[in-house]
This record gives sequence, structure tokens and C-alpha cells, in this order.
Amino acid sequence: MDQWNYTPDNFPQDNTEPTPPETAPEQPTEVPAEQPSVVEPTPHIEAAVDRPTDTEPTVPTRPSTPPSYNPYGWNPYTTPPSSEPPKPPKKSRTGLVIGVIGGVCAVIIVALSVLLVLSQGGFDLNLPEPPGASDNGDDDRTDVPTLEITELDEDAQGLSTRDIVKQNIDSTVLLTMYTTVSDNYHSGFPFSEQGTEREVEAGSATGIVMSADGYIITNWHCVVDETTGEPLPRVDVKLYNGTVYERATFIGADQSTDLAVIKVNATDLQPADFGDSSILQLGDKVVALGNAGGMGWSATQGIVSGLERDVYEDTGYAIKCLQVDATINPGNSGGPLFNAAGQVIAVNSAKIVAEGYEGIGFSIPINEAKTVINELLKSGYVTGRVALGITGQTYSDAYYNGFLIYTIEDGSPLKHTSAQKGDLIVGVDDQEVTDYATLRSALAQHEVGDTVTLHLLRSTNRKVESFSITIELIESKQ
Repeated sequence: MDQWNYTPDNFPQDNTEPTPPETAPEQPTEVPAEQPSVVEPTPHIEAAVDRPTDTEPTVPTRPSTPPSYNPYGWNPYTTPPSSEPPKPPKKSRTGLVIGVIGGVCAVIIVALSVLLVLSQGGFDLNLPEPPGASDNGDDDRTDVPTLEITELDEDAQGLSTRDIVKQNIDSTVLLTMYTTVSDNYHSGFPFSEQGTEREVEAGSATGIVMSADGYIITNWHCVVDETTGEPLPRVDVKLYNGTVYERATFIGADQSTDLAVIKVNATDLQPADFGDSSILQLGDKVVALGNAGGMGWSATQGIVSGLERDVYEDTGYAIKCLQVDATINPGNSGGPLFNAAGQVIAVNSAKIVAEGYEGIGFSIPINEAKTVINELLKSGYVTGRVALGITGQTYSDAYYNGFLIYTIEDGSPLKHTSAQKGDLIVGVDDQEVTDYATLRSALAQHEVGDTVTLHLLRSTNRKVESFSITIELIESKQ
């Protein structure tokens, strides 16, 4: 198609434009391109203006002089050995005894070191898991809870806001998210040369305790890097009693519904009671509780302002949401919305942030969320979501915008095509791709097995060429 017929003449050329290196830096963590996400985790890389030009590799040369110590008396670089080279001098028996004793001591020291490291949980041997072992991508999790909805007790309705908050304060948790940044690095199109990585706080959010053994419901955008689709490296969970669980385990997430499940190592949490969201009516009282603005447990109240609002164009959620006028601020995301009986009937997720709008927030009804959450608990992903089998990240500079490919995984439909790491995806069929969100949105309109055409750009020797490939979408396991 004409709109994808890029040539070097179509693009501004700049002699300072960075050139991709022959080899990529460290392999990023996997993140699938799917609905919602692209396969497995990747490095956090920022675009920059300049990077070193490529240089020819240094070829090792042999020394001009032989080694300083040569027991056979010949130069291995210039002189072939005689048929019977002189034997090295014999070692004395004293030296032999000392050597044996030293060897035994070294073995003892190594053995003690191994025991010490193992006692501290060290030495990741990276052994393969035995058959049947489960992880986030398995379908056979049998020891996980399921979200159940409790029938509304008519006598329990009409609780005061104070009673609703008191009843749920221990089942509402605060999340603190972290991301990694690299110090002292150079970056550019298409890869970055990273320096030392460190964790920095990235924001705050809220979660809902689902089970006593530590399963917590929250939003996808609270535990996943929205530019890469990979889980954040660290999410800490804080209870109302002050207990903090660091580095919660990522169980699963679905971008299309903005739902996620994480887990902490606990046994005595207070689970919330989940109610029937289908019986809500306009004007019903609702209460929101969460980490608004990072200020801890903040409560707001209001009414149901709208039912089954289709906010897909604004937020990317596939579930029709409840509209409420209870104030929902940044930090409330992933937290509970209660009915008048103190039951969780929705997961707070978004608000309209624009001039002229006030008091319009959206929550994901628990009845619709139940199926997604139970699939995340069982399998770590929602079946039927499409993927490309690649990892990557949004790329943007003065001239080009798109999704930059970092890795093409085994089983990816791109594996045996002309696509390669460093290529920039700029279109799917007739839809433009400018970032990760637009790529996911374009893929979301297809089903597993559909054939699509990807339009890509490649930068080689300061020149940019365009090409297209046709592939069949696979199912995401993430």
C-alpha cells in the first residue's frame, strides 16, 4: 500500500543519526506482544541523540617474543619442538608433600564455601523443571483459590460509610511499585548500551485481598510497565497494621480488562467479601477505598452514575464499566468499590482527566471481572489473547515512532521471516503503529490464527528501508 511505501528519500536523513550496533546488548527479559502484551520482559531503554560509531573488532595478535617461562627451552611461536624435548626438572619430595597438603586444604575450603552459599540460598543452577512443574504459563494449577460472589444479604444493606470502611480496612492493601533505570548509559536507535541498573519508586496503587494465603487483585497498569508490557521488577504490599511484604509474586495480568493478580507469602490475611454487581441500579450508594495520591487509606463515597459504560476508546478496557461519582484519584487504581452492604462490587480503574470533566470515574464490575481473575489464577493468562511472540519497547525520536523489536522467540510467527531484532514495527495491515499501545490495540481486533501484514522499518548503515511481512497470529501464554 502507498502509505507504507517508505524509501530513504521519504525520511529526513541526519548525519548524526545513530547507527545500530552489530551486536545487541544483554538479552532482555521476555514480554509477549499480545492482547494485552508482548511476550516476556525486556530492558528499560531510553532513546538518546548520540552513540559511538561502530569500529572494527580488534584481532588478537601473537606476541613478538616467547613467554618468559618455557621449561622446554624452545620458542613455541617460532621454533618447532625437537622429537624429544628436554624433560622438566624433577620436583623435590618436600615440594610434592607441600603441594598435596595445599590441595587438600583447597578442597576443604571450597567445600566449606559451597556449604555456606547453599545455606544462604545461593547458587542458581538453572536446572530444568521436572515434567508437570507449573509456572505462570501452565494450565494445571490446582492449588489456587477462585473468586466467589456472595449473595447479598438484604438485612446487611444500609451500613454507614464508617462501618463499610471499618469492615474492609484490613482487606484493602497499598502497593508501592518500582522500576529499573540504568546509570551512565548511551542509547539510540535501535539499542542502548546500558550501565548499572538500580530500582527507583515508580508510583503507588491499591489492591484487594482475595484469600487468606496472600492472593491480591489489582489493575494491570499497576504491576506492568505500560511501555513494554513486562511485569514491574518489584511491587511491595503494605497492610493496614503496618506489615510490609516486599517483592510480591506476579501471578498473571490481562491488559484488555486491566486486571491482574499478585501474591505475597502470607497465611492470615483478611479476604474481602465480593458481591453481585449485576443488581446495582442508578443512584445506589458506593464507597471507594484506596491509596489516593499515595496518602494511604483514603475513603470517598458517591453513587452509581451509569451502568455498562463502554470506555474502550478511552482506556482500552474490553469490559463495560460502572460510572461512579465517588472520587477516584491516581493511587486508587486496583482498589475496591463497595456497595451499601460493604461488599466489593467493582475494581476501581480510571477517571476522565480533562478540562471540563469532574467526578466521572470508572470501575470494573466484579461479575465481569470474575472470569478473567479466575483464568489468571489458574493459568497466568487469559485464553484467546493474540501474540506475536516477540519482546520489545516503544521507540520514538524526531523522525520515527513505533514498536522496536528486541527479541524474536522460538515459536514466533516472525521467526522464519525477514524480520529481525532492531526492526521497528510501524503498521499492522492498514493501521498505523506509533507505540506499544497502538500495536496492542491493532492486534486486539484479531483472533488467534488470523493473518495480518506487519509493516517494518530497518536502519542499516545510516539508511532506513521499509518492508512488510505476512504472519499468522498465535495465542499468548502470558
